[in-house]
Amino acid sequence: MGAQSHEAWHIPTFADDFREDVFVKQRKLRTRLLDCGAIRNAHARDLAAHMLLYLDDLSGCWSIATSWLRAELRCQRVDTGFGMREARDYFPGFAEAKDANYDVPSFGGKAVDNRDAAMQAMWLDPHPVIFADIKQDSRITMRLRQRLAGARTKSKFAWALRTGRGSYGLICADWTEHFAPWESGLYDCFEQTVVDVLNPIVAVAKEIADRDPVSRNGEAQGGYPLTLSMGLSAPAWLAALTQSEIEVATLVAKGMSYKEIARVRRRSFSTIDHQLRSIRQKTGVSSTSALVSLLARTELPPV
Repeated sequence: MGAQSHEAWHIPTFADDFREDVFVKQRKLRTRLLDCGAIRNAHARDLAAHMLLYLDDLSGCWSIATSWLRAELRCQRVDTGFGMREARDYFPGFAEAKDANYDVPSFGGKAVDNRDAAMQAMWLDPHPVIFADIKQDSRITMRLRQRLAGARTKSKFAWALRTGRGSYGLICADWTEHFAPWESGLYDCFEQTVVDVLNPIVAVAKEIADRDPVSRNGEAQGGYPLTLSMGLSAPAWLAALTQSEIEVATLVAKGMSYKEIARVRRRSFSTIDHQLRSIRQKTGVSSTSALVSLLARTELPPV
């Protein structure tokens, strides 16, 4: 008995391993970005230092970044979302910062057609895409122009978030009250901040979040606070779900298993599995346990 207790004392818990791994990643990023002078914009060094403190909190990390960038660019809205160039839809609104001095509408809430030429330019262009005048830009289709007009966008910077493995999200800066002032060097600030700070830090924060060290009761293992992002804001991801997916999500929220859901829905196991994978993708979670935790804190519409 004593030997077993002694042995257990030396076996690190999952939470200990996770925290140590986070600290290692923080140190490596700090050395690369701050100690080695990889950040060209001097003001962005403070941003990087602040984001690194929230490396295991994807939502908090993004909130710091969008708020800083909106203030630095003096625009009215900065929003982000995760996705892929090949996907049919893109879901904005994972994180969004708005100018409190104006009544700025949100750009999140529903999907954008990712096949639009302007959207593909955001994913593929090697430099940030500038939309100087939304109303006059021929790259923007009527459908996307209407969506941007509904969000009162006049000018826009947009670009993909990238790692060596490819693009994994978009970040957009919108001016709603006036056109973007091109002579001020804001474009360089946007490009350098995305390349030097956001790309490396957000990629690691997302990697940590995707590991999802969450117990079945929705609390982080080991007793430390649950800080992982659980995907889009509720209105955004709810709008992204089909009616059938909402019905499946409601059963998941009740704690039902795949087999039980398949029986109640009178669908095959593979159909339910496909729907749950789609739900996880749209909500931004990486496991069914994380999905249950998210749904438990969300008021789903009646079915």
